[in-house]
Amino acid sequence: MSAYAGTPEIRIGRVHLWHPEHTLAVTDLPERATLPEARDRQLLALGIDRVRVADGLTEVDLAERAALDALAGSGTDPADLDGLLLVQGRAPEYLMASEATRLQHRIGATRALTLGVGDLGCVSSSAAIEIGAALLRGRGGPGRILVAMGVRAAATARYRPPMTVLGDCGAAFLLTTGDDDGRGAPYASAGDTGGTAPYSGGGAPYTGPYTSGSAPYAPGGDGAGPAPRPAAGGRSARYRLLGQELRSDGRYADLFRIRYRELPPERWAEECADENAYSFQLAIESRNRLRDLNAELLRRCATAQDELAAVVMQNLSVGAFAFWQDALGLKIADVCRDNLAGHGHLGPADVLMNLERLAPSVPAGGKVLVMNSSPVAAWCTALVERLPD
Repeated sequence: MSAYAGTPEIRIGRVHLWHPEHTLAVTDLPERATLPEARDRQLLALGIDRVRVADGLTEVDLAERAALDALAGSGTDPADLDGLLLVQGRAPEYLMASEATRLQHRIGATRALTLGVGDLGCVSSSAAIEIGAALLRGRGGPGRILVAMGVRAAATARYRPPMTVLGDCGAAFLLTTGDDDGRGAPYASAGDTGGTAPYSGGGAPYTGPYTSGSAPYAPGGDGAGPAPRPAAGGRSARYRLLGQELRSDGRYADLFRIRYRELPPERWAEECADENAYSFQLAIESRNRLRDLNAELLRRCATAQDELAAVVMQNLSVGAFAFWQDALGLKIADVCRDNLAGHGHLGPADVLMNLERLAPSVPAGGKVLVMNSSPVAAWCTALVERLPD
C-alpha cells in the first residue's frame, strides 16, 4: 500500500484503552518454576516489570469495554457508525461463530458494516486502519468507523521465548473523515451516571456498572474511571493519517505457533519453530523491510527523517528497542519503554497505546512515524500528523 493522496483525509481518534485491574509481576510468572536458568535470566532482562491479566474475560469482552469508552469519549451514538472493524484475537471463543458481529450486537452498532481483521499478528491493527481508510474514502463523504480489539494471551504461559511477555487489554478508536472528525454531543456508555445508552441488550456477560474508561491512559494508573466527555463541538481526533505502507512474507507464516487441535487449552503453549531464524534471519529481513518502507513512505509524504517529532513502534523488549535504534538510525520514543515496563507486549494494541501516550508531548503539526511488525511476518510503517486539541 502506498501513501494516501486526495480527499477525504483520514483522521485517527483518541485511543481508548481498557486495562484489567489484576496485575501480575514478571517475577511471579508461574512458568519461571520450569525455566532453565539461562532462559530465566533472559526473561528478567526484557525490561518488563508487570502485565495486566484479564481473568475470566474474553477478547470480545475486552474489545467491548474499550469500544463503549471510545463511543462515549467521542460523543458518538453506536447506531450512527458506518463501520465496525474488530481486530481479531488469536484464539476465538468458538469456531464458526462471528466475534465481530457479536461485538456489533453488544454495542448496538446496528447499521455498521462489520468485519473481522486478523491473521497478521501485531500488524493486524495497521491492516484495520488500511481497510477502514479505504472504506471511508470509498464513501465519498463524511463517515465514522470504529476499530476495536481485545488482546489476551492465548496460552497459559505469558512468557514468549525468547522475545517478550504478553499482557491483556482492550483498545478502540474512531477513524473519521476530515469533514466529520467525531464532533457531537456526549453519548453515555452503559452504566454511566450521565445517561442511559440507547442500547441495553446483547446479553453481554459484563453487567456493570461500567466504569472502565482508561481516561484514556494515565501513567501509573489502572485505567479506571469514566471516559472523558468532550464538550459538544469538541475535537476527538488525535492524528491525521498522511500515509501507510504494509508488506508481508509467507515464508515466516508459522514461525510462532500454538498446536491446538491435539491439545486441551490448559496445555497450549506458544512455540518458536526456529529461534535462529527468528533472532537472526527474520531480524535482518525486518531491518531491511522497515528501512525501505520508511524511506518510501517519507519520500511519498515529502518528509525528511529529521523533521519527525517522534518515532514509536511495538513493545517487545529493551533489547529490541536498542536493536531498532541502531539498525535504523531512529530514536524510539521513551513512552514505548514506559509502556513496555508496565504492560508488557499487547500485540496489535502496542503502537496504539504508544501513540496515545505520546500525544500530549507532540505539538500540533508534528509528524510521528509508526513502525509495526510481527513474526508471521508482516511489516507496516505509517506517518501521522498531530492535530490540534
